[in-house]
Amino acid sequence: MYVLAIDGGGTKTTAVISDEKGQCFAQIETTRSNPTAMDQPYFEATIHSIMQSLQQQNPQLVAEVTSCFAGMAGVKELQAESIVEAILRQYVCSSATITVDNDALIALYAGTLGKAGIVQIAGTGAITMGYDEQQRFYRVGGWGYLFDDEGSGYDLGVQLLKAVFQSYDGRASATVLTEVVLKHFAVDHVPQLIACVYGEEHPRTVIAPLCTYIFEAADNGDLIAKGIVEDACQNYYKAIKACYSHMEWTQEEVLVVLCGGVFTNENYFVPRLQAMAMEETLPFRFKTPDLPPIGGAVIAALQQINVQFYSSFVETFQKNYV
Repeated sequence: MYVLAIDGGGTKTTAVISDEKGQCFAQIETTRSNPTAMDQPYFEATIHSIMQSLQQQNPQLVAEVTSCFAGMAGVKELQAESIVEAILRQYVCSSATITVDNDALIALYAGTLGKAGIVQIAGTGAITMGYDEQQRFYRVGGWGYLFDDEGSGYDLGVQLLKAVFQSYDGRASATVLTEVVLKHFAVDHVPQLIACVYGEEHPRTVIAPLCTYIFEAADNGDLIAKGIVEDACQNYYKAIKACYSHMEWTQEEVLVVLCGGVFTNENYFVPRLQAMAMEETLPFRFKTPDLPPIGGAVIAALQQINVQFYSSFVETFQKNYV
C-alpha cells in the first residue's frame, strides 16, 4: 500500500511516497509552491517537477500509488485545488484517490496523528484551524499577508523592520535588531535596507526569514524583541480561542499543535500559551508535532482510504524520512 504525500508552503515543498509502516521509498524537497506568491506557470511547473523527480527515483511505485494527499498553502485562497489534482492525475493511476487541501490539516495531523484538535501554524504565513470530534473544520485567520497572517514569519519580520526603521528615525527605542538586520543584508546604513527588501524576490521570501533574529535578540534581553514575541503569543491565543469557541468538544483535553518555522523556538511559546490557558481554565494542551508536516500528509492519505498506520509509524517515519 503506497501513498503520495505533499507538503507545499511559501518557502519550500516536500513530497514523499510512503506506506502504512512509515517507510519512505522516494522523497524530494524543492522550492516554494504557494500560488499566492508565484505566477501560475511557475506554480504548475513546480508540481510537475516534483512528480517527475519521484518518477525518476521509483517509477513503479508512482504508478502503484493508491492515495494522494497534498496539503498546500494558498490553494484554497486561489481555488487552485483542481490545478494540482489535474497535474497529479497525469502521473498516478486513474483509480487513485486525490485530495488537495490547506496545509494546516497536515500540520494538525503531524501532532494529533489524525485525531481532533487545533493547529496553529506560523511559518511564512499563519493560520489557525480546528478539527473537532464531529469531523467539522473551522478556520481562523490566514487570510493573506497583505492584511492578516498575524504571528507568521512574514509578520514577525515586518515587525522587526518596523522597529529598525522607527528606531532609526527616533520614533522608538534603540534595538540590537538594527545591527543584526544590517549584517544580514550586508549593508552599512538603515536606508539601504529599502533596496534589499524591494528587490527582485517577492517581499515575503525576503522578510519572513528575518524572524529568527527576533529570538536571538530576545535571548540577549532586547526589550523590543521581547515585545514582538509577546504580541505574537497574544495573537496566537486570540485566534486559538476563537477557533475553539466555534466548535464542539467533549474531551477533557484539546490538543493544540504549534507547527511551523516560528515555533522552532518552542520554549518561547509553549509555556506562555499554556499559562494563558490556565489563567482562563481552558482545556488546551499545547505541544509541538511528533512528525514533520509531510508525515501528517501521509497519515491523511492513509485515512482517506481507511488504512490504519502501524503503531511504530512515527518512529519508522522519523528514521526513514531525511
